[in-house]
Amino acid sequence: MSSEFDVIVVGARCAGSPLATLLARQGLRVAVAERAEFPRDTLSTHIFEVGALNFLRRLGVLDEVIATGAPIVWRVDGRQDDFRYEHRPQPRPGDVGLTMSVRRFLLDPILAGAATRDGAEVMSKCNVVGLSYTGSRVSGVRIIQHGDERELTARLVVGADGRTSTIAGLVGSRKYNVVESERFGYWGFFEGAAVSDDPAIVFHRWDGRFVIATAADSGLYQALAIPDQRFRAAFKADRDAAYMEHVMACEPVAEILRGARRVGKLFGMKRWQGFFRESAGPGWALVGDAGHFKDVAPGQGIMDAFRQAEALAPVIAGALGGSDAELDAAVAEWARWRDRDAAEHYWLAVDFGSAGRMPAVVPEMMRRLDRRGELDQVTDLVQHRIKPSRVFSPGRLLGATAALMVRPGGAGRRTVLREVGDLMREDLRRRRLTLRPDFVTPDAHHDAGETEVTEAPVSA
Repeated sequence: MSSEFDVIVVGARCAGSPLATLLARQGLRVAVAERAEFPRDTLSTHIFEVGALNFLRRLGVLDEVIATGAPIVWRVDGRQDDFRYEHRPQPRPGDVGLTMSVRRFLLDPILAGAATRDGAEVMSKCNVVGLSYTGSRVSGVRIIQHGDERELTARLVVGADGRTSTIAGLVGSRKYNVVESERFGYWGFFEGAAVSDDPAIVFHRWDGRFVIATAADSGLYQALAIPDQRFRAAFKADRDAAYMEHVMACEPVAEILRGARRVGKLFGMKRWQGFFRESAGPGWALVGDAGHFKDVAPGQGIMDAFRQAEALAPVIAGALGGSDAELDAAVAEWARWRDRDAAEHYWLAVDFGSAGRMPAVVPEMMRRLDRRGELDQVTDLVQHRIKPSRVFSPGRLLGATAALMVRPGGAGRRTVLREVGDLMREDLRRRRLTLRPDFVTPDAHHDAGETEVTEAPVSA
């Protein structure tokens, strides 16, 4: 077994395995160190969007993913407070579908299998316990596998090991622009649900409630409840009952789940942080959730991981032929691209996950887009195909504000103006943070790790 590689990737899930596959296809020697042994579940919303579906086809594993039985969804059943809509976005040439939901103990082995087939050395039950250095530059990892410790060396070590990244901790990577969640989440799967032949993804956010639901793999139906904090006491008193009450309060989900039975575990996150991390340094990089995690509400983590891996692979492959300094500079430029690419959607996710109701002007802008036949722009927004600033532009904000100001029985002029003023001030603050990030030291801001995760068995 070789101990010398061009690239070592730590983590074999949605960021690590695709990156390893793409690098191995360039003829590079790639090792993947994964602490789990697949198949094994992990905390995830499981839902991914059109960008991820198209990437899976390019990666050559789409047929395997479809074989899990997860239907490709083409419709949205949406609600933003008092604006309810059903929409079938117009696909772009080559689009596979709008969304899909595949549980991670099925999806991740497919991704790792592709990496193995293309020549990467994927090592399971492999724990990284330290880094090796040549001078001040990372030059490898120390691993323990099957009780034996050894060293692997490489020109570049990539941490693709999630929010609580071991690599991030070892290199001392700082978080920045951290936002604490204002909600918590629980989700489960159901059998016997009344799913139509043309299912929709349900995305309903109203009065502090938030329900996302969709058909999933293996004939199951997935329902996520993401309440704000005023529901905390009910969930603490009786988690199962509160979860069912929350998802059944959503009309289309209640119709689908009437007569269905929940199976497996109820997964949950009591809290989370949105953040960026410094994602490039001498001999190392971070990709996927290791370097950037956004609020779970829009469910973009898997698509983000694929997007970043596909952008990083050619950068690494193109720079490995140069000096160490040239490689580090190329990876650092990729990290700056990641920040530019993710910034607006990061703040959009914060807004989706904020407590309470949206400012009245937001559903009003969506309502006006719908009347003009332009609701595809909202779908493109969630699919990371268009920036939020283009959809919710100053002109549209002004038009929606004016409409609300003259509408009888609305939120009231003072309320509307106050909300719009708050939005504008917050937008300026976020723009400043994008240019001058607010860093926190690793010692001052520890990850909560597994204490954030609750897995409750189904009640008897």
